[in-house]
Amino acid sequence: MQKTTPTLARRYGFKLLANMASVPVYLAMEAILPRALGPQMYGNYSFATNLFQQLSGFLDMGTSTCFYNALSRRRDETALAGFYLRVALGVAGVSGLAALLMLWPPVGGLLMPGVPLWLAPLAALWAFLTWWSRVLRSMNDALGATIPSELARTVISLLAVALLAVLFWGNWLTIGSLFAQQYLMLGATALAFWLVSRRHWLERGVPLHLKPDRAQVRAYGREFFDYSHPLFVQALLSFFMLTAERWLLQWFDGSAQQGFFALSQKVSMACFLFVSAMTPLVMRELSIAWGQKDVSAMGRLLTRFAPLLYAVAAYFSCFTLAEGAALVEFFGGVEFAAALLPVQIMALYPLHQAYGQLAGSVFHATGRTRVLRNLAALECVYGFATAWFLLAPAQLGGLNLGATGLAVKTVAVQCVTVNLYLWLASRFIPFDFWRNAAHQVVCVAALLALAFGAREATSSLAGALAVAGIDTPLDGLMRFFLSGVVYTFLTGGLCLLAPGLLGLTRRELAELAVRFRLAVLRR
Repeated sequence: MQKTTPTLARRYGFKLLANMASVPVYLAMEAILPRALGPQMYGNYSFATNLFQQLSGFLDMGTSTCFYNALSRRRDETALAGFYLRVALGVAGVSGLAALLMLWPPVGGLLMPGVPLWLAPLAALWAFLTWWSRVLRSMNDALGATIPSELARTVISLLAVALLAVLFWGNWLTIGSLFAQQYLMLGATALAFWLVSRRHWLERGVPLHLKPDRAQVRAYGREFFDYSHPLFVQALLSFFMLTAERWLLQWFDGSAQQGFFALSQKVSMACFLFVSAMTPLVMRELSIAWGQKDVSAMGRLLTRFAPLLYAVAAYFSCFTLAEGAALVEFFGGVEFAAALLPVQIMALYPLHQAYGQLAGSVFHATGRTRVLRNLAALECVYGFATAWFLLAPAQLGGLNLGATGLAVKTVAVQCVTVNLYLWLASRFIPFDFWRNAAHQVVCVAALLALAFGAREATSSLAGALAVAGIDTPLDGLMRFFLSGVVYTFLTGGLCLLAPGLLGLTRRELAELAVRFRLAVLRR
């Protein structure tokens, strides 16, 4: 007897809860690493892992998205998973050869300036396991097995952060033990994801056929080639762009500035955890809608979820920007005080990351990969020019802004590129681009005002109590959490008064309230 696939709302709800549970885990890990390693070694670690992570992304060349879309439409085709395993082995082999090449000083010294070359193979294995875990997680989303997949991920993440805490407090946390802990976590996660997929197929009565025959290999090869070969140029340009900008920062400013930018990236990723729960599920629905040639359904999905995801991202991003000083102190401590401005700027990165994933998924689902290639080429031109201007020293025509400059470039270029995606998507599916462009500005302006208002109100309260001589714990983390509570209530009130902030009408908001009450009564 086949099991039914849970609804999109239920899968998103569970994925969101799993991401919420993983936020404290993520925050604990990122608070430990910068403090344990310091700006210099943390920068080395970040630069090396980012280099090989971008290499894995380049070798992927959109094949993982092709695999996700194909499996979403043909969930019982286990031979497809077997074929993609061969692709993954190819990615692992090339990454390993690149890591060995990095050990040769003329090459490694040029591509990893100021970074110990022995980090290359360690970073290569980490990057591959990270990529492969992400592929298996998306495979479970494609199969509709999101709930057990996220449950397994949450349990393993909790165990992993407990191990990291033991290493830290036992004074055993070094760059070597950190990689060992990461390999254990990523390997266990990948195994758990695969067991979830296997169990899903067995429960549906689908035989596991992971060795495709020659005819299937040829058919899959053509399918993946037709989908991905236009993305070769895009993947190559993205790899060049994303590695070149980090290389420029390393070359001009060194590992400490690399560490400051890495910290700002990690803080922005914490903001994106809530939004990332939804994007792969909406991508799956977009792929299914295109498979049914239902362009109107694609328009409805984008219109319904894009503003909502943007608002959720903005809720966290605006608070992070306003409370940047408290977060830098929590994550990095005194040694990372110079990372404040990059952290505040990168807090805005998740805003268009949410839109970008949805807009990009429209082109992936419809097979319009040539558009992505052309936009990548365009972005490479204005993106690299912006990076050079902000990072290069004055004698080379730049502003030499270090981590702050790279943060500005990252946020600004993404904003331009994502809105180009949205505008082009609105040309062939029913989606109001200008309405969403206006929503981007209004939503951020409103939430920033509330976030700074909450910060100033709690800071003033703490100051007033101190002047009055009242002994109170309202400082540091306590004030930060109180500011978050005030900000949350203010945001909730604003959404009730202006539901358009979430991309909703008053009627839709009332319907959601009724559904929520009914769900509570059923319990």
